Amino acid sequence: MFSDRKSIERNYQRVINFVFEKKLKDALDGLKELVIQSRKGDFISQYESFDETYENLLKYTVEGVNDPERENIYTRLLVSVIELADLSLQSALLDTSDQYIYQLKKKIEFESKQIKEAAINSIEDLAFDEELSEVLKGSLETISDKKEEYFHHQEVLIKIFNLIWLTDKFKDTDIKLVNSIWEAKNFPWYEQAIIISALTLSAIRCFDVKKIELLIDYSFNEQNQVRQRALVGLFLNLYIYNKRIPFYPELLKKMKTLLASEDIEMHIELITIQLLKSKETEKITKKLEDEILPEMVKFQPLLKDKLDLENMFSDDFTEDKNPDWERVFEDAPDLLDKLQEISKLQMEGADVFMSAFSRLKHFEFFNEVTNWFRPFHKDNYVINEILNKEKDNFDTNLFLDGLANSFFMCNSDKFSFCLIIQFMPELQKGMMLEMFYAELEGIKELQNEDDILNKSTSIKSIYSQYIQDLYRFYKLHPLKTELTDIFNLDLDFYNCEFFKLLVKNENILRNIGEFLFEKNYFDQALEVYLSLNEQGDNSLEIFEKVGYCYQKLKDYPNALSYYKKAELFDANRAWNLKKLGLCNRYLKNYEESLSYYLEAEKLEPKNLYVLTYIGNSYLDLNQYEKALEYYYKVEFQADENMKVLRPIAWILFVTGKFEKALEYYERLMKSEANKYDFMNLGHVEWCLGNQKAAMKNYKLSLSREDNSLKAFMASFNEDKKYLLDFGIDPFEITLMMDYLRYIT
Repeated sequence: MFSDRKSIERNYQRVINFVFEKKLKDALDGLKELVIQSRKGDFISQYESFDETYENLLKYTVEGVNDPERENIYTRLLVSVIELADLSLQSALLDTSDQYIYQLKKKIEFESKQIKEAAINSIEDLAFDEELSEVLKGSLETISDKKEEYFHHQEVLIKIFNLIWLTDKFKDTDIKLVNSIWEAKNFPWYEQAIIISALTLSAIRCFDVKKIELLIDYSFNEQNQVRQRALVGLFLNLYIYNKRIPFYPELLKKMKTLLASEDIEMHIELITIQLLKSKETEKITKKLEDEILPEMVKFQPLLKDKLDLENMFSDDFTEDKNPDWERVFEDAPDLLDKLQEISKLQMEGADVFMSAFSRLKHFEFFNEVTNWFRPFHKDNYVINEILNKEKDNFDTNLFLDGLANSFFMCNSDKFSFCLIIQFMPELQKGMMLEMFYAELEGIKELQNEDDILNKSTSIKSIYSQYIQDLYRFYKLHPLKTELTDIFNLDLDFYNCEFFKLLVKNENILRNIGEFLFEKNYFDQALEVYLSLNEQGDNSLEIFEKVGYCYQKLKDYPNALSYYKKAELFDANRAWNLKKLGLCNRYLKNYEESLSYYLEAEKLEPKNLYVLTYIGNSYLDLNQYEKALEYYYKVEFQADENMKVLRPIAWILFVTGKFEKALEYYERLMKSEANKYDFMNLGHVEWCLGNQKAAMKNYKLSLSREDNSLKAFMASFNEDKKYLLDFGIDPFEITLMMDYLRYIT
């Protein structure tokens, strides 16, 4: 079955690609195979109709018949082929796939008529009435009829979610069902938000222009939580189906209605940046798990002693700050830097909690897909039932206020947090409550500030939390292998037609480029900067950053080209000269590289980087005395830098100054000697007549973990010419090599 599924999907993708390439005959040939695999008679009939229509169109064209509708017919055929391919794929997979989603889809299709009728006929009853809303703030245990009504409502909500999610192409009844949820009185926003997620997943799973049009409609919703989720869903679908959009002129026309919203560009920028931040989640998780958490565990005994944790509650305990607090991380400064980096990322909306909460999605609550997309709100029955069991000293309202208003944790993780509370020790609960109380105070202060700032922060937090909810669903849900992971896509939104249609402000594109550049996504940043350059931005910074991106991508000829354009400006001249020197050096244009570094030296005569690379350039050109002159300058100005000893020692060796070379290599041995330093010291000792000392150092070189006999021999053979020049007998070299083979 697995191979059948892969074969069907490959054939489907070929059909889609042929349509995009306007190769209609090839697309029809692929479609024929796909409709046969679908086992649907009406699909085969539709295919035969399309094939006959296209054959007639070709026949009339060849015969010279002038048909003014020819291009329109051709375009409609392309659309028809791609739409039928969508349906044939889903039908074929329904028959061949053993995936859970398709088993659920069979069940939903069987019950769809019943679900729609029940939902539409009683949609008002599905909405929470005022009495039930009040009851939800407490416990449903005392009012059994309302509890039963609540659970019935949730069952119907789950069925509606699955129906919307697993419906391939919407009919009028499906649209009526979705719209009725918005027309129903008192239907809660947090469940409307769940329906938006169902609509988003449905469109991603199977393209349907009607679904995308609905997302556009709900992008104008007055409730921010609903509107912003609809915009994220719309944004993702327009990106995924970028190549399809031009086939639907009515959809393009409807998309332009978004331009009536004054802040649409701001929303697109926020969504883009937040989705791009998701690329950082795996890096952050890896840093936490591989670097910070192990370091925290290793550091714990020292921290425990310095903070005197065992005596924290002694009789003379006071509220004074610990005088050692600021110095406690002196023994692990890297850890403090990493913690500060994580804290900064958290403030910027990065997903720093994925590592901690990925292990807390095993609760029964997460067995329902709807709960992965449920916005966190105080009046939630499941959460209230858990927290009502807590002891009196746990302030449930305070905790829920802090959690509901927290900017830094996504909805899915907030539910996980509440579900794990029942297993926490009392002391830990108290500490956690204090933490949320502090954050709640901070949020209140923010709310008292400028309304514009407060609104902006709220909008950003909705996007970051919802996109993190999506990230957890696609990365952690048990069905993740059955889904197309949208977070594995390139997310190069700025290349899409819808982005160009809706975003006219170049500053937004620039901000996206800056984000990518700052996070070291140089290939994507380069695309943005080149686009800005094509649009007329010929600024110094654009040339410099394009050059830098090419440099980091190791495309040195293009890097040079843009650095030379930047050279025409007077600003940042020293920086640019250094880059020109470096790229030329990578290209082995050593003379040119040296000339740029010498120019940079005139501007920054004490710059150690410049002095070092002038020395390197002279060394590349085998001008040893000149190189030595500059390396000595570096040694004098930065005597703590042991690395400069290495080229000095090497030059002294190759120029026959063995005693002086020996002195420098011995200094290196005391600090950071590597496998090559031991080998080179062996050369020096041999040239001084100390063959036993040479052997000792060769053995030390071979014993290094990063060395091997093969690597050692390759490096030794490169240096052999120097030994021969200094009078070492070739026969003795042969014997030395063979002896080293025996002892390794």
